[in-house]
Amino acid sequence: MNPNDLAAIQRKLPLSAACLKRNQHMDEFVQSLSVIPDHPIAVTVVKSTDEEKLNKTEKAYYDFLRGLGAQWIGIQNITFKLAHDTRFTPDFTVIDQGHMRCIDVKGFQREDALIKIKVAARLFPFTKFIIVKRGKGGWNHQEVTP
Repeated sequence: MNPNDLAAIQRKLPLSAACLKRNQHMDEFVQSLSVIPDHPIAVTVVKSTDEEKLNKTEKAYYDFLRGLGAQWIGIQNITFKLAHDTRFTPDFTVIDQGHMRCIDVKGFQREDALIKIKVAARLFPFTKFIIVKRGKGGWNHQEVTP
């Protein structure tokens, strides 16, 4: 698709401000399109993150995670359905060495959040659930078991 065609389509669609914000990386995506005659389109997609949704403690832990060199870090991108109208979305999902870890960063923890992460650990045993709190010497990690 030609970037000019995509711009024409965007002008015809009535997009709300919230939709435009969610698609803020569209310009970077369009700029990364390259068309070579007689070849398929080569596309490079810019990874989208939701760093702006993180609080100060979560941002600090995200920087810590990036320093560890994980293969992939997702920010609030997986939601686990625990029961009717009850869901749990961890702050980070990390995939490293073929294992998935769901990490929830807490400054303080309410009882309902602890119950949700314990239920998630019981319902989804294929992943590790970890609660992280900031301590004096660094980060305290507590694995949640069902």
